[in-house]
Order: sequence, then C-alpha cells, then structure tokens
Amino acid sequence: MRDLYVDSSVVLRALLGQSPATVAWFRSLADKTCTLVASRLGLLEVRRVAFNAGLSRAEAAEYTGLFAYMKIDDRLIDEADAIAHPLKAADSLHLATALRFGTDDVDIVTHDLRMATAARGLGFQVIDPVTDDPHHAAVA
Repeated sequence: MRDLYVDSSVVLRALLGQSPATVAWFRSLADKTCTLVASRLGLLEVRRVAFNAGLSRAEAAEYTGLFAYMKIDDRLIDEADAIAHPLKAADSLHLATALRFGTDDVDIVTHDLRMATAARGLGFQVIDPVTDDPHHAAVA
C-alpha cells in the first residue's frame, strides 16, 4: 500500500466522532504497511479544533500520533502559492506538502471536493473514507 497524505478534516471527523466510516477506515489501516503523512499545519489544525472542542492533548494524540509530519518553510509556502487550482490557503499548503512526497508515492485522503479535484489535477490518487458514511455528505 502506498503512503497516505491525510487531510486534517478527515482526522477531525474521526477524532470528533462525526463519521463512523472514517473511524473504521483508520482502524483498517492497523493491518496495512503504509505511512501516514501530513504537514505540521495539519497537526496544528487538529490540536486547535480538539482543544476548542474540550478534548485533551492525549485524546488528540490517538490520531495525531499516527503521522509523520513535514516542516513548513518559506519554499513550501512558495510552492503552495504556485499551485494553479482554486484552493484555500491551507489546502494549497497541504497539497504542496504532498507534492514533496510525489504523486507516485503518496495518495491524498480527503473528503473536500475542491481539494480532491485539485489533487487529481496534480496527478494524485484520491481516497475519501467519508463517502461510505450516509450521515455526512462531502463538502465543497
């Protein structure tokens, strides 16, 4: 199995108990040999939302501890700015980070339609663990 760049919103759906399908997807990875990767921005996003929701750092670490994180530097910001797709700043930074791993080595995991479209346009395979959850529609 290829490595997986997981969007922070996917992590948050599992952590906050908003998507049984996403929780099950994370559990299914226990038997797989892949690395979960993310930007340090994703770590911050998950920790802040978890804190604001009243969750402890330890509760957040049940998911954040699964990842290898890439540092953000000025070059990465420039690479994110150069992505020629209509994206929010954070999403462009996530995709720029994933591009550093390479489209042949990592798949993108997101439920965000705009991010998924941009990722496919950049040559990534996209996985959406939320699509099997009838309680949550994908967001634009």
